Amino acid sequence: MAAKLRTRAPAETVDGVAFRDMCRKFALAEIAPRWEQADRDSHYPIDFYHAAARAGLIGMTAPTALGGSGLGVHETIVFMEEGSKINPNLPVSVLIQEIAGGLLADFGDEGLHDIVRRNIAGDCLLALAVTEPEAGSDIQNVKCSARRDGGDWIIDGQKAFISLAGYADVLVVLAQTDPSKGRHGMSFFAVDRKAAGVTMRQLATYANRPVPTYVVDFKDVRVPAERQLSGGFREIMAGFNRERLLVAARWLGHMQHAMEWAKDYAQTRHQFGRPIGSNQSIAFMLAQGHVDVEATRSLTYAAARRWDSGVPIEDIILEVSTAKLFATQAVYRVTQNALHIGGGWGLTEELPVMRMALDALVAPVTVGSYEIQLRVIARQLGLPCD
Repeated sequence: MAAKLRTRAPAETVDGVAFRDMCRKFALAEIAPRWEQADRDSHYPIDFYHAAARAGLIGMTAPTALGGSGLGVHETIVFMEEGSKINPNLPVSVLIQEIAGGLLADFGDEGLHDIVRRNIAGDCLLALAVTEPEAGSDIQNVKCSARRDGGDWIIDGQKAFISLAGYADVLVVLAQTDPSKGRHGMSFFAVDRKAAGVTMRQLATYANRPVPTYVVDFKDVRVPAERQLSGGFREIMAGFNRERLLVAARWLGHMQHAMEWAKDYAQTRHQFGRPIGSNQSIAFMLAQGHVDVEATRSLTYAAARRWDSGVPIEDIILEVSTAKLFATQAVYRVTQNALHIGGGWGLTEELPVMRMALDALVAPVTVGSYEIQLRVIARQLGLPCD
Protein backbone atom coordinates (compact mmCIF):
# COMPACT_ATOMS: atom_id res chain seq x y z
CA MET A 1 0.00 0.00 0.00
CA ALA A 2 1.35 3.44 -0.94
CA ALA A 3 2.40 5.63 1.95
CA LYS A 4 -0.11 8.33 2.79
CA LEU A 5 0.88 11.80 1.71
CA ARG A 6 1.01 14.38 4.47
CA THR A 7 -1.64 17.04 3.83
CA ARG A 8 -2.27 18.15 7.43
CA ALA A 9 -2.91 21.64 8.65
CA PRO A 10 0.00 23.11 10.65
CA ALA A 11 0.37 21.53 14.07
CA GLU A 12 1.49 24.86 15.47
CA THR A 13 1.19 28.50 14.48
CA VAL A 14 3.40 31.49 15.13
CA ASP A 15 2.91 35.23 15.27
CA GLY A 16 3.17 36.13 11.60
CA VAL A 17 4.52 39.63 12.10
CA ALA A 18 7.13 38.52 14.63
CA PHE A 19 8.20 35.58 12.49
CA ARG A 20 8.65 37.72 9.39
CA ASP A 21 10.64 40.22 11.43
CA MET A 22 12.87 37.41 12.71
CA CYS A 23 13.44 36.17 9.15
CA ARG A 24 14.29 39.68 7.99
CA LYS A 25 16.81 40.15 10.81
CA PHE A 26 18.33 36.74 10.12
CA ALA A 27 18.75 37.61 6.45
CA LEU A 28 20.51 40.87 7.29
CA ALA A 29 22.76 39.21 9.87
CA GLU A 30 23.56 35.91 8.16
CA ILE A 31 22.96 36.27 4.39
CA ALA A 32 24.09 39.84 3.74
CA PRO A 33 27.69 39.35 5.01
CA ARG A 34 28.23 36.04 3.20
CA TRP A 35 26.65 35.97 -0.22
CA GLU A 36 29.05 38.18 -2.22
CA GLN A 37 32.19 36.24 -1.28
CA ALA A 38 30.33 32.97 -1.81
CA ASP A 39 29.25 34.18 -5.24
CA ARG A 40 32.79 35.18 -6.24
CA ASP A 41 34.24 31.87 -5.08
CA SER A 42 31.36 29.56 -6.16
CA HIS A 43 31.60 28.23 -2.63
CA TYR A 44 28.89 27.37 -0.11
CA PRO A 45 29.55 28.88 3.34
CA ILE A 46 28.71 25.90 5.55
CA ASP A 47 28.49 28.17 8.57
CA PHE A 48 25.33 29.62 7.01
CA TYR A 49 23.67 26.21 7.41
CA HIS A 50 24.76 26.11 11.03
CA ALA A 51 23.37 29.61 11.61
CA ALA A 52 20.04 28.63 10.02
CA ALA A 53 19.85 25.57 12.27
CA ARG A 54 20.52 27.66 15.39
CA ALA A 55 17.74 30.04 14.32
CA GLY A 56 15.24 27.18 13.97
CA LEU A 57 14.98 27.60 10.20
CA ILE A 58 15.93 24.01 9.37
CA GLY A 59 13.06 21.56 9.67
CA MET A 60 10.33 24.16 9.99
CA THR A 61 7.65 21.72 8.78
CA ALA A 62 9.22 18.63 10.36
CA PRO A 63 7.32 17.02 13.26
CA THR A 64 8.19 18.29 16.72
CA ALA A 65 9.01 14.68 17.71
CA LEU A 66 11.99 14.88 15.35
CA GLY A 67 13.11 18.27 16.61
CA GLY A 68 11.25 20.26 13.97
CA SER A 69 8.80 23.10 14.43
CA GLY A 70 5.72 21.39 12.99
CA LEU A 71 4.75 24.49 11.05
CA GLY A 72 3.07 24.86 7.68
CA VAL A 73 4.50 25.70 4.29
CA HIS A 74 3.45 29.34 4.89
CA GLU A 75 6.36 29.89 7.27
CA THR A 76 8.91 28.42 4.88
CA ILE A 77 7.58 30.77 2.20
CA VAL A 78 7.99 33.77 4.49
CA PHE A 79 11.62 32.82 5.08
CA MET A 80 12.29 32.25 1.38
CA GLU A 81 10.79 35.64 0.51
CA GLU A 82 12.64 37.60 3.19
CA GLY A 83 15.94 35.82 2.62
CA SER A 84 15.76 36.29 -1.14
CA LYS A 85 15.32 40.03 -0.73
CA ILE A 86 19.00 39.98 0.25
CA ASN A 87 20.15 37.20 -2.07
CA PRO A 88 18.13 34.48 -3.84
CA ASN A 89 20.75 31.77 -3.58
CA LEU A 90 21.73 31.02 0.01
CA PRO A 91 18.07 30.52 1.03
CA VAL A 92 17.93 27.69 -1.53
CA SER A 93 20.13 25.62 0.77
CA VAL A 94 17.37 25.83 3.39
CA LEU A 95 14.81 24.87 0.73
CA ILE A 96 16.85 21.74 -0.07
CA GLN A 97 16.90 20.73 3.59
CA GLU A 98 13.14 21.24 3.73
CA ILE A 99 12.44 18.96 0.75
CA ALA A 100 15.07 16.27 1.38
CA GLY A 101 14.47 16.27 5.13
CA GLY A 102 10.73 16.08 4.53
CA LEU A 103 11.16 12.90 2.50
CA LEU A 104 13.25 11.31 5.25
CA ALA A 105 10.77 12.38 7.93
CA ASP A 106 7.67 11.21 6.08
CA PHE A 107 8.93 8.00 4.46
CA GLY A 108 11.89 6.86 6.52
CA ASP A 109 12.09 4.54 9.51
CA GLU A 110 13.59 5.39 12.89
CA GLY A 111 17.15 5.07 11.60
CA LEU A 112 16.50 7.65 8.91
CA HIS A 113 14.71 9.82 11.45
CA ASP A 114 18.04 10.10 13.26
CA ILE A 115 19.40 11.76 10.10
CA VAL A 116 16.50 14.22 10.23
CA ARG A 117 17.26 15.06 13.87
CA ARG A 118 20.93 15.65 13.04
CA ASN A 119 19.96 17.74 10.02
CA ILE A 120 17.69 19.97 12.10
CA ALA A 121 20.40 20.31 14.75
CA GLY A 122 22.88 21.52 12.13
CA ASP A 123 25.02 18.38 12.12
CA CYS A 124 24.06 16.74 8.80
CA LEU A 125 23.68 18.72 5.58
CA LEU A 126 21.45 17.08 2.97
CA ALA A 127 21.40 17.17 -0.83
CA LEU A 128 18.61 15.94 -3.09
CA ALA A 129 19.82 13.86 -6.06
CA VAL A 130 16.96 13.45 -8.54
CA THR A 131 17.90 15.12 -11.83
CA GLU A 132 19.95 13.25 -14.45
CA PRO A 133 21.55 14.31 -17.74
CA GLU A 134 18.55 12.89 -19.63
CA ALA A 135 15.93 13.12 -16.88
CA GLY A 136 15.17 16.62 -15.74
CA SER A 137 11.50 17.40 -16.14
CA ASP A 138 11.10 13.84 -17.45
CA ILE A 139 11.45 12.12 -14.08
CA GLN A 140 9.98 8.89 -15.45
CA ASN A 141 13.14 8.53 -17.56
CA VAL A 142 15.43 8.08 -14.53
CA LYS A 143 18.21 5.61 -15.39
CA CYS A 144 20.10 5.52 -12.08
CA SER A 145 19.44 2.00 -10.84
CA ALA A 146 19.42 0.11 -7.56
CA ARG A 147 19.65 -3.69 -7.49
CA ARG A 148 19.27 -5.89 -4.45
CA ASP A 149 22.30 -7.81 -3.18
CA GLY A 150 21.53 -9.68 0.01
CA GLY A 151 20.78 -7.15 2.74
CA ASP A 152 22.02 -4.22 0.65
CA TRP A 153 21.18 -2.27 -2.46
CA ILE A 154 23.81 -1.53 -5.12
CA ILE A 155 23.37 1.84 -6.85
CA ASP A 156 24.79 2.67 -10.28
CA GLY A 157 24.22 5.73 -12.44
CA GLN A 158 24.75 9.44 -12.75
CA LYS A 159 22.98 12.52 -11.42
CA ALA A 160 23.42 16.08 -12.68
CA PHE A 161 22.79 19.61 -11.37
CA ILE A 162 22.81 18.40 -7.77
CA SER A 163 23.04 21.46 -5.54
CA LEU A 164 25.25 21.16 -2.42
CA ALA A 165 26.38 17.63 -3.31
CA GLY A 166 30.02 18.42 -2.57
CA TYR A 167 29.18 19.74 0.89
CA ALA A 168 26.41 17.36 1.93
CA ASP A 169 26.84 14.59 4.48
CA VAL A 170 23.94 12.58 3.03
CA LEU A 171 22.50 12.46 -0.49
CA VAL A 172 18.82 11.55 -0.87
CA VAL A 173 19.02 9.69 -4.18
CA LEU A 174 16.24 8.62 -6.53
CA ALA A 175 16.90 5.30 -8.27
CA GLN A 176 15.00 2.80 -10.41
CA THR A 177 14.50 -0.42 -8.43
CA ASP A 178 12.12 -2.28 -10.77
CA PRO A 179 12.09 -1.13 -14.41
CA SER A 180 9.12 -3.40 -15.16
CA LYS A 181 6.94 -1.15 -12.99
CA GLY A 182 7.88 2.04 -14.81
CA ARG A 183 7.41 5.16 -12.73
CA HIS A 184 6.10 3.08 -9.83
CA GLY A 185 9.35 1.10 -9.63
CA MET A 186 11.38 3.93 -8.07
CA SER A 187 12.67 4.54 -4.56
CA PHE A 188 14.70 7.08 -2.65
CA PHE A 189 17.83 6.06 -0.77
CA ALA A 190 19.87 7.90 1.86
CA VAL A 191 23.46 7.60 0.66
CA ASP A 192 26.52 8.83 2.55
CA ARG A 193 28.46 11.26 0.38
CA LYS A 194 31.75 9.58 1.32
CA ALA A 195 30.51 6.06 0.54
CA ALA A 196 32.80 4.00 -1.68
CA GLY A 197 31.93 4.48 -5.35
CA VAL A 198 30.52 8.03 -5.02
CA THR A 199 32.46 10.59 -7.08
CA MET A 200 31.55 14.05 -8.27
CA ARG A 201 32.69 17.17 -10.05
CA GLN A 202 31.50 20.72 -9.64
CA LEU A 203 29.86 22.47 -12.57
CA ALA A 204 30.96 26.00 -13.46
CA THR A 205 27.80 28.12 -13.61
CA TYR A 206 26.94 31.74 -14.35
CA ALA A 207 24.24 31.90 -11.67
CA ASN A 208 23.29 30.37 -8.32
CA ARG A 209 27.00 30.22 -7.49
CA PRO A 210 26.77 30.40 -3.66
CA VAL A 211 25.01 27.01 -3.80
CA PRO A 212 27.29 25.05 -6.17
CA THR A 213 25.92 22.27 -8.37
CA TYR A 214 27.56 18.96 -9.22
CA VAL A 215 27.54 15.95 -11.49
CA VAL A 216 27.53 12.91 -9.20
CA ASP A 217 28.49 9.40 -10.31
CA PHE A 218 27.53 6.21 -8.47
CA LYS A 219 29.57 3.10 -9.24
CA ASP A 220 28.64 -0.07 -7.32
CA VAL A 221 27.67 2.01 -4.29
CA ARG A 222 26.52 -0.31 -1.51
CA VAL A 223 23.63 1.01 0.58
CA PRO A 224 22.05 -0.91 3.51
CA ALA A 225 18.42 -1.92 2.93
CA GLU A 226 17.28 0.18 5.89
CA ARG A 227 18.44 3.27 4.01
CA GLN A 228 15.60 2.83 1.49
CA LEU A 229 12.60 5.15 1.87
CA SER A 230 9.04 3.88 1.50
CA GLY A 231 7.95 6.70 -0.82
CA GLY A 232 7.96 6.47 -4.59
CA PHE A 233 6.81 8.39 -7.64
CA ARG A 234 3.66 9.78 -6.04
CA GLU A 235 5.69 11.20 -3.17
CA ILE A 236 8.25 12.65 -5.60
CA MET A 237 5.56 14.65 -7.35
CA ALA A 238 4.07 15.84 -4.06
CA GLY A 239 7.51 17.04 -2.98
CA PHE A 240 7.92 18.86 -6.27
CA ASN A 241 4.69 20.76 -5.66
CA ARG A 242 5.87 21.95 -2.26
CA GLU A 243 9.22 22.91 -3.77
CA ARG A 244 7.48 24.88 -6.51
CA LEU A 245 5.76 27.03 -3.89
CA LEU A 246 9.08 27.74 -2.17
CA VAL A 247 10.64 28.58 -5.54
CA ALA A 248 7.81 31.05 -6.23
CA ALA A 249 8.58 32.73 -2.88
CA ARG A 250 12.27 32.81 -3.78
CA TRP A 251 11.57 34.81 -6.92
CA LEU A 252 9.04 37.00 -5.12
CA GLY A 253 11.80 38.15 -2.77
CA HIS A 254 14.33 38.56 -5.57
CA MET A 255 12.06 40.69 -7.75
CA GLN A 256 11.31 42.94 -4.77
CA HIS A 257 15.04 43.49 -4.35
CA ALA A 258 15.40 44.31 -8.05
CA MET A 259 12.41 46.65 -7.95
CA GLU A 260 13.73 48.53 -4.93
CA TRP A 261 17.07 49.02 -6.64
CA ALA A 262 15.51 50.04 -9.97
CA LYS A 263 13.15 52.60 -8.42
CA ASP A 264 15.97 54.18 -6.42
CA TYR A 265 18.28 54.30 -9.44
CA ALA A 266 15.55 55.74 -11.67
CA GLN A 267 14.99 58.55 -9.18
CA THR A 268 18.67 59.41 -8.69
CA ARG A 269 20.10 58.90 -12.19
CA HIS A 270 19.68 62.09 -14.26
CA GLN A 271 19.71 62.53 -18.03
CA PHE A 272 18.69 65.68 -19.93
CA GLY A 273 18.33 67.53 -16.66
CA ARG A 274 15.81 65.24 -14.97
CA PRO A 275 15.57 61.79 -13.32
CA ILE A 276 15.26 58.98 -15.85
CA GLY A 277 12.24 57.73 -13.89
CA SER A 278 10.28 60.74 -15.14
CA ASN A 279 10.37 59.24 -18.64
CA GLN A 280 7.20 57.34 -19.40
CA SER A 281 9.02 54.30 -20.76
CA ILE A 282 10.97 53.86 -17.51
CA ALA A 283 7.95 54.64 -15.34
CA PHE A 284 5.92 52.01 -17.17
CA MET A 285 8.62 49.38 -16.52
CA LEU A 286 8.43 50.15 -12.82
CA ALA A 287 4.63 50.13 -12.86
CA GLN A 288 4.65 46.70 -14.52
CA GLY A 289 7.16 45.54 -11.91
CA HIS A 290 4.80 46.61 -9.13
CA VAL A 291 2.01 44.56 -10.70
CA ASP A 292 4.32 41.56 -11.06
CA VAL A 293 5.34 41.69 -7.39
CA GLU A 294 1.80 42.04 -6.08
CA ALA A 295 0.38 39.35 -8.36
CA THR A 296 3.16 36.93 -7.43
CA ARG A 297 2.57 37.58 -3.74
CA SER A 298 -1.17 36.97 -4.06
CA LEU A 299 -0.80 33.76 -6.06
CA THR A 300 1.95 32.32 -3.85
CA TYR A 301 0.37 33.00 -0.49
CA ALA A 302 -3.08 31.91 -1.65
CA ALA A 303 -1.62 28.57 -2.74
CA ALA A 304 0.22 28.26 0.59
CA ARG A 305 -2.99 28.82 2.54
CA ARG A 306 -4.68 26.09 0.54
CA TRP A 307 -1.73 23.75 1.11
CA ASP A 308 -1.79 24.31 4.86
CA SER A 309 -5.56 23.92 5.06
CA GLY A 310 -5.13 20.16 4.73
CA VAL A 311 -6.82 19.62 1.36
CA PRO A 312 -5.41 16.78 -0.77
CA ILE A 313 -2.34 17.87 -2.69
CA GLU A 314 -3.96 16.68 -5.90
CA ASP A 315 -6.59 19.41 -5.43
CA ILE A 316 -4.11 22.30 -5.31
CA ILE A 317 -1.78 21.43 -8.18
CA LEU A 318 -3.40 24.12 -10.34
CA GLU A 319 -2.78 26.86 -7.78
CA VAL A 320 0.79 25.74 -7.15
CA SER A 321 1.75 25.53 -10.82
CA THR A 322 0.08 28.87 -11.56
CA ALA A 323 2.06 30.59 -8.79
CA LYS A 324 5.33 29.00 -9.86
CA LEU A 325 4.87 29.79 -13.54
CA PHE A 326 3.88 33.40 -12.96
CA ALA A 327 6.72 34.00 -10.49
CA THR A 328 9.36 32.68 -12.87
CA GLN A 329 8.02 34.77 -15.75
CA ALA A 330 7.69 37.87 -13.59
CA VAL A 331 11.17 37.75 -12.06
CA TYR A 332 12.71 37.51 -15.52
CA ARG A 333 10.68 40.52 -16.67
CA VAL A 334 11.47 42.59 -13.57
CA THR A 335 15.21 41.90 -13.56
CA GLN A 336 15.59 42.46 -17.31
CA ASN A 337 13.80 45.81 -16.96
CA ALA A 338 16.03 46.70 -14.02
CA LEU A 339 19.08 45.86 -16.14
CA HIS A 340 17.72 48.08 -18.91
CA ILE A 341 17.20 50.93 -16.44
CA GLY A 342 20.83 50.54 -15.37
CA GLY A 343 21.89 51.30 -18.94
CA GLY A 344 25.54 50.88 -19.81
CA TRP A 345 26.52 50.97 -16.14
CA GLY A 346 24.27 47.97 -15.56
CA LEU A 347 26.67 45.83 -17.59
CA THR A 348 29.53 46.60 -15.22
CA GLU A 349 30.34 45.41 -11.73
CA GLU A 350 29.90 49.00 -10.55
CA LEU A 351 26.19 48.20 -10.19
CA PRO A 352 24.59 45.02 -8.76
CA VAL A 353 21.88 44.67 -11.37
CA MET A 354 23.68 42.31 -13.79
CA ARG A 355 24.09 39.82 -10.96
CA MET A 356 20.34 40.10 -10.25
CA ALA A 357 19.53 39.42 -13.89
CA LEU A 358 21.93 36.47 -14.11
CA ASP A 359 20.50 34.84 -11.00
CA ALA A 360 16.98 35.17 -12.42
CA LEU A 361 17.98 33.24 -15.56
CA VAL A 362 17.71 29.98 -13.63
CA ALA A 363 14.03 30.64 -12.85
CA PRO A 364 12.49 29.06 -15.98
CA VAL A 365 14.38 25.76 -15.74
CA THR A 366 14.10 24.62 -12.12
CA VAL A 367 11.46 22.24 -10.69
CA GLY A 368 9.60 22.13 -13.98
CA SER A 369 10.25 24.42 -16.94
CA TYR A 370 7.83 27.01 -18.34
CA GLU A 371 6.57 24.41 -20.78
CA ILE A 372 6.07 21.77 -18.10
CA GLN A 373 4.11 24.19 -15.92
CA LEU A 374 1.92 25.17 -18.87
CA ARG A 375 1.28 21.50 -19.58
CA VAL A 376 0.34 20.85 -15.95
CA ILE A 377 -1.99 23.86 -15.91
CA ALA A 378 -3.61 22.87 -19.19
CA ARG A 379 -4.29 19.34 -17.97
CA GLN A 380 -5.68 20.67 -14.68
CA LEU A 381 -8.10 22.72 -16.77
CA GLY A 382 -9.25 19.57 -18.50
CA LEU A 383 -7.48 20.28 -21.77
CA PRO A 384 -5.77 17.44 -23.66
CA CYS A 385 -2.08 18.23 -23.77
CA ASP A 386 -0.25 15.05 -24.79
